[in-house]
Amino acid sequence: MSSGKDYSSLSHIFRAYDVRGVYNKEITAAVHYRIGLAFGTFLQTNQGFKSGEDFIFTAYDVRLTSSLLAQAFAAGVMTTGINIEYSGEPLQFGACMFTAWKQNAFATAFVTASHLPPEWNGVKFYYGNGVGFSEEDNMKIRDIFIEGDFLQPPWTNVGQMTRLNLKNEYREYLSEKFTLKRPLKVIVDCGNGSSCLSAPEVLKAIGLEVVPLYCSVDPTFPNRSSEPNEETLTELSKLVIKEEADFGVGFDGDGDRAVICDNTGRVLLADITGLILAKYMRTVFPDKTRILANVECSLALEKSLAKPAVIDRIKVGHTFLTADAQEKTDTLLGIESSGHMVFPHIYLFDDAMIIPMIMAELLSAQNVKLSELVDQLPTLYKRRVAVPAPDKVKFKAISSLLKDIKSSYKDVTDIDGIGISFGLESWVLIRASNTGPKIRITVEAESAKKADELQVQFQQLLEEKLKKI
Repeated sequence: MSSGKDYSSLSHIFRAYDVRGVYNKEITAAVHYRIGLAFGTFLQTNQGFKSGEDFIFTAYDVRLTSSLLAQAFAAGVMTTGINIEYSGEPLQFGACMFTAWKQNAFATAFVTASHLPPEWNGVKFYYGNGVGFSEEDNMKIRDIFIEGDFLQPPWTNVGQMTRLNLKNEYREYLSEKFTLKRPLKVIVDCGNGSSCLSAPEVLKAIGLEVVPLYCSVDPTFPNRSSEPNEETLTELSKLVIKEEADFGVGFDGDGDRAVICDNTGRVLLADITGLILAKYMRTVFPDKTRILANVECSLALEKSLAKPAVIDRIKVGHTFLTADAQEKTDTLLGIESSGHMVFPHIYLFDDAMIIPMIMAELLSAQNVKLSELVDQLPTLYKRRVAVPAPDKVKFKAISSLLKDIKSSYKDVTDIDGIGISFGLESWVLIRASNTGPKIRITVEAESAKKADELQVQFQQLLEEKLKKI
């Protein structure tokens, strides 16, 4: 089947980890129908999907366009002969992935644009166990989407839809996993996003006193950006202090990332939150020694976690986080600097609900203030700058610069870009962006002065290289 229309102009909506675009500009119901055709074709021609036996689960977030796009996508998938279990209502990310996992779905498609503004939308693909599709998989779907060579069986073999979601079972499953030893108060900022649908009631179910902030669904995100960070969580910080809460948590648009705010109103970086959770979890699971952390995570992990703990540095991207956690069975947890985390003793997908639940369990068990735990960690200074670099030359620049740096520095890695280590004192990462025309330089050091010096030094090196290229 091919419409004869050239769809190559939409190749850019297929990213390393998902599909994203602006509604009525790049993303329409017709485009999502075609993505469904490509997805269904890919599963049957590349992944060993068995029509009539296997099925996929499809759900969507609270965006105004998500229901429409999810139905269009599902129609495309069913056209290729695949049966679908369909949520029939918006879900938080964790409830979507839990349903697929418990139902033993072959794959999952979640219609969302995560933390992006409300006019955006797209879709994320996962296997049934929660491991995200690789960039290679997504590019194969892109190629099928563009070429239009879709499977289209006769009317007797089109896929069928069943409506189902396990959001209540999701709440019950998590509430049984956690027990608090003393009462705690938490401020929950859902940012009017998909977490409104489950987060407050799940946290209440384990005995937390929940004070809601922006916990009514509003797909226009009127109160703050759906990207949670120090700038957007100022109201959360203020309310934590005002209510004398034990901590606060702010979720992103679809609920796969959570940012923690301590009892003093301080918004914590994801790797610092991960480190605090890792120190506690090692006492609970002493046989689990591996902590997965991407190359951008803080050196505080190595400085704070003694052997037998192993800090396993991996590529940036939540797909690598979930895939490595599946492969390495001794994994305690996985930490992504953007805020994704994986806790394999619960399940493999990066459900942000687990982050505040383990934090609550930790604080109730240790009878300690979160700010005290933060203050015990080593003080390090991080700098990050983005240097403009055209897509056509950015990876070539990294490759050329890597050769120069390897000849000048001893401890250099190319796990994901260029990593230069100076022991437990400082490090530098030079990495081409997967999503835009830029190269990011991240540095971390024991002093602000050293961090500034490293940033200037390596930014100059990179800019000189870009001029030559």
